[in-house]
Amino acid sequence: MMEKRLIVFLILSLAIIFAYPFFMERMVGPAPETPEVTQAPTEATPKSAPSSPPQESVSAGESVVVEKNAKEKVIESDLYRIVLSNIGGTIKEWQLKKYTKKTETGENAPIELIQEGVKTLPLTIFTADEPNGSKQLYNLDEKPIRLSTERPIEVVTLTSTGPDGRKLTKELTFHNDHYLVETQIATEGYTEGYEVSLGTNFGIENWGVEFGGSIGAATFVNGELLKDVESKIEGTVTHEGTILWTALQDKYFISALIPKEAGQVGPVSVEKEGAQQIRVDLKVPPDQAGLKTLALYAGPKEYDRLAQIGAGLQQSIDFGWFIMGSWLPVRLVAKPIYFILRFFYQFTHNYGVAIILVTVLVKVLFFPITRKSLASMKDMAAIQPKVAALRKKYAGDREKMNRELMNLYKEHQINPFGGCLPMLAQIPVFIALFNVLYTTIDLRQAPFMFWIQDLSDKDPFYVLPVIMGISMFFQQWTQPTTMDPMQAKIMLFLPVIYTFFFLKFPSGLVLYWLVNNILTIGQQYLMNREGLAIPKAGTT
Repeated sequence: MMEKRLIVFLILSLAIIFAYPFFMERMVGPAPETPEVTQAPTEATPKSAPSSPPQESVSAGESVVVEKNAKEKVIESDLYRIVLSNIGGTIKEWQLKKYTKKTETGENAPIELIQEGVKTLPLTIFTADEPNGSKQLYNLDEKPIRLSTERPIEVVTLTSTGPDGRKLTKELTFHNDHYLVETQIATEGYTEGYEVSLGTNFGIENWGVEFGGSIGAATFVNGELLKDVESKIEGTVTHEGTILWTALQDKYFISALIPKEAGQVGPVSVEKEGAQQIRVDLKVPPDQAGLKTLALYAGPKEYDRLAQIGAGLQQSIDFGWFIMGSWLPVRLVAKPIYFILRFFYQFTHNYGVAIILVTVLVKVLFFPITRKSLASMKDMAAIQPKVAALRKKYAGDREKMNRELMNLYKEHQINPFGGCLPMLAQIPVFIALFNVLYTTIDLRQAPFMFWIQDLSDKDPFYVLPVIMGISMFFQQWTQPTTMDPMQAKIMLFLPVIYTFFFLKFPSGLVLYWLVNNILTIGQQYLMNREGLAIPKAGTT
């Protein structure tokens, strides 16, 4: 019975895993070869008609004057490089120095959180009179700023006065040691309020369909995290209530607008501007339009950094992700595992070694449960001849057969589900480990040893998956079972399937599975010496 349930569980799990890309494609949509780009970076899409051709907020002559007077200012720290533009007082570039990616030439380049050619740049202001976004020229000197430990803070003020006398001021405070930029927006004459934009795709560095996390928009409103996936957005999605923050994110990076007074702004609008083009705007109502303080975060989804902000931004790291949603039991297990992993890293300075230690710890903690499960399976195997006899005797009367089976189990003090329940108890732990190793940025570009230089990426030579498959084969070969020959053949075929599937898994996950298999083999050897070996089918 136990082996049959195990086979069903493994087959179902494989079915879920292999079907996952299909479901994700339905949710997120297929990735086009190149993003849809229909206008220049300094343009913005009208609020009223996102899919229609953009309206011109300035005449052709004025546009030439704007381009002629365009200025840029570079702010550089130990963590980032930011480029401000005086056209609209927006952010044109935002590079992360500590995080890199391979270019087409094979070189490492800093991560750029603002994609080239996006329709709306961060900090664009939308008003009723300027549905395309304000293109006013701001006063901005071109003198670059280099922050350091000796110069940790710098304030940049951008001011624009329109021909009608209305005034916009943006005061940005930059810090050398973190990614948070305090932003004060002051207005004069904007009696109808305005919307400040987070921009298009700001913070979405990778649109790849992957396990874990949500690519797209996220808003923390009324104590609930609401996610908007690009493929599900039709027109404009609006979120009203107490807004703690609104963001654009991918697996590892995020940009977010965080109002200082959570209850005095909103709603948030999420708009699809094209294929894989999402814009998020935050409404500032008329009675709050005079002076508004926001925080702008754009950087890695490092748990400690997000938690220090104090607005619950760390909730964007979904430790509870499983198949099609976020599960509370998985979250409750995943967070402690994550902190234990980091605890081991503090001493080993190697996440590969930390993964091994976490795997050992989990295996030791579950050893009593595993031992109890095996003992229950052995007891069940010992009475299998009697079970078979009762099934044959009462084949025509299922109710009486079940009653006699329960009497048999009671007589021998056996729980027929004793072998299954301990295994089920371990499933949330496995899923939690999967999430922690797959979704947290800590493992991104983290080396292990030898050829494994990025635990978040696949093994470039497929050595770990092959060794994992061999270990899984030996694990099943050395574990006595009561399976019939056909079931045994199916089980021995599973390591082959798992090996091919794990070829593209992050090497950190493969390492965990490999170590777990090796420990299981050793655990089985110890329990066999205790006399807990299960008799093979056909023996007593």
